[in-house]
Amino acid sequence: MRGRRRDLWWTVTVAGFLAVLAFLVYPLATVLVTSFSGEERRFVLAANYQRFFTHRYYYSSIVNSLYLSTVATLGALVLGTSLAFAVTRYPLPGKAFIRTAANLALLSPPFIGAYSWVVLFGRMGLVNRALQTVDWSLPTIYGWRGILLVFVVQYFPFVFLLVSAALRSVDQSIEDAALSLGSPPRRVVTTAILPILAPSLTAGGLLVFMGTMADFGTPMIIGEGLRTLPTLMYGEFMNELGGNPAMASTLGSLLILVNTSALLAQRYYAFRKAYNVVCIQPLRVKRTSRGRFLGLTIFAYAVVGVALIPAVTIIVSSFMPTRGPVMYAGFSLHSYEIIFFRIPRAIANTFGLTAGAVVLDVALGVFVAYLLARRRSRTHALLDSLIMLAYAIPGTVVGVGLIVVYNRPPVILTGTWVILLVSYFIRHLPYPVRSCTAMLQQIDVRVEEASVSLGVPPFRTFVKVTVPLMFPAIISGAALAWMTTIGELSSSILLYSGPWATMSVAIFTEVFSNHFGTASALASILILAAFLPLFLTYRVLGDRAALGA
Repeated sequence: MRGRRRDLWWTVTVAGFLAVLAFLVYPLATVLVTSFSGEERRFVLAANYQRFFTHRYYYSSIVNSLYLSTVATLGALVLGTSLAFAVTRYPLPGKAFIRTAANLALLSPPFIGAYSWVVLFGRMGLVNRALQTVDWSLPTIYGWRGILLVFVVQYFPFVFLLVSAALRSVDQSIEDAALSLGSPPRRVVTTAILPILAPSLTAGGLLVFMGTMADFGTPMIIGEGLRTLPTLMYGEFMNELGGNPAMASTLGSLLILVNTSALLAQRYYAFRKAYNVVCIQPLRVKRTSRGRFLGLTIFAYAVVGVALIPAVTIIVSSFMPTRGPVMYAGFSLHSYEIIFFRIPRAIANTFGLTAGAVVLDVALGVFVAYLLARRRSRTHALLDSLIMLAYAIPGTVVGVGLIVVYNRPPVILTGTWVILLVSYFIRHLPYPVRSCTAMLQQIDVRVEEASVSLGVPPFRTFVKVTVPLMFPAIISGAALAWMTTIGELSSSILLYSGPWATMSVAIFTEVFSNHFGTASALASILILAAFLPLFLTYRVLGDRAALGA
């Protein structure tokens, strides 16, 4: 930036760096430094790490997390890739419905998915109570098996959507060439098509791995004491006998290390395995035998049906009469009456904080995206990398970092709504930035140059010409930020204080209080609130929404 006139864009650059450094980099650096301190805040080199790796109580958490995330990632890759091939390569009926259902499955937060399976298959769940009448029983939903079920069902749509898009960009000539050389169809898939899909496969696997590693709500709801890094970190920080910020920071540092290592490994592999493919003729839809066609159709609809079970279960159960954890057949609005009269503030807090965070994300994201796309420099590349760091950092780590940094003078934010707003804002800033940057790369810079050449000042050109062209990306980025913010639990559970509880915190509390009816009612509102922006985005923008995202 040296030598440049200090104009508006210089101010935007400074504002971007200040926001990221103050609310992301500094808290994370403090977490790392705190992990090397003792109980009296004295610097103790590696003592906390030594304690972690020598006590089974601690090191079992990273073993459990790595095991669950690795198996869940493999399961999501197999399921998502299989569904993508079935939908893309074969003439299945209702392909649009299958793709829409996959999108809808991503809307409900993972902890709501875990809770829905408890409603169905918990000890007093609807299915188990029905089976008890005929002396049947199912394996317990609690423990690592239940966690894996929730993880795979919740996250496989990431793989499905990415691989489906990648398959549509593979040229038919590649398959024809392999077949003409004598390769059997299965070998064509493994040696010709899958290598081209490697970047999309690894990107989908990375999203699943990082999401499951950072998931706090699912292990807490159905883990029944199974320790993972996020749950143990929460326990260490919120211990009733006195928290241990140093050990919580140690756990957070290990979580950062695992996720950033996975991110770097994926980028390295994807860079080495990337192929430049020009798609002139997309892969043809295959004709197959009636039996195989029927099997693929049943498979596809069974997968998306299971993926929609959490949302459907929550919505239906919210209208059932309940008494504690027990639900009865019938129709009742009692649960909605309770939440609107007993905990209306949680609903207001959620919508207010989410709206505020999205406005901040879009306001800063649009300007930063313009810098990254139009005024490239090493400074802006660094800013881009720091913003994208939020992708790899779990909410529990960000929450602990903000508490450690802003719990003492000169700036005290703990106990206020501001710390929640800051967390939501900084964690979801990458969505509008990436969406708008992608759109700007498709807008010819000569459009702006023509406006400037006609005497319109650069900033007015940006407002009158560039921003309207970016509108689909702005709306898509805002919708993504809204959907991911409104169900945020991992940071909210650490940062909220009494009057500033959100719906996700209220659901979590109601579940542990065995108030399943009110939890279902709150979760239904949350799912609807996440779905509406997506529906309106596609309704208003149509295909341009997908382009902007």
